Amino acid sequence: MFTQAYTPEQSAFGKLENGRDVLILYVKEFSKEVKAINQSGLSGYTYNWFATEHKDAYVLQVTWENEIHITIRFNSQHFGLIHQLLQPKDVILTTTPISELMENAQKNAYNFLEFNDVLTFSDLSFAVPSLEYLS
Repeated sequence: MFTQAYTPEQSAFGKLENGRDVLILYVKEFSKEVKAINQSGLSGYTYNWFATEHKDAYVLQVTWENEIHITIRFNSQHFGLIHQLLQPKDVILTTTPISELMENAQKNAYNFLEFNDVLTFSDLSFAVPSLEYLS
């Protein structure tokens, strides 16, 4: 099955107020999906990893209860991000550039980022795709 996947344009690491590690990914193409999921109030989702046909990238697909889904492609230059997900992490998916969030924080003398239109995931971790996806 063909799925349109988008790569993160920017990423950052940080800590949440509760001390948990967080990976922040900026993928602008998901604006419509992020708004729809947030407006629906859905919180239940499933995710899985698979390799691309040429096995040159890994893909994370997240699907919510109403069948809305997002698909993020991690090319070889993104493998460092996947390495961070070998241990479960909280992930924030934003549709606002991280550089813009940083500029806003500096301009307002904040020691935190102020997000709009995000999806959050708890304890997301990379799992080596099963052989059925690799063949």
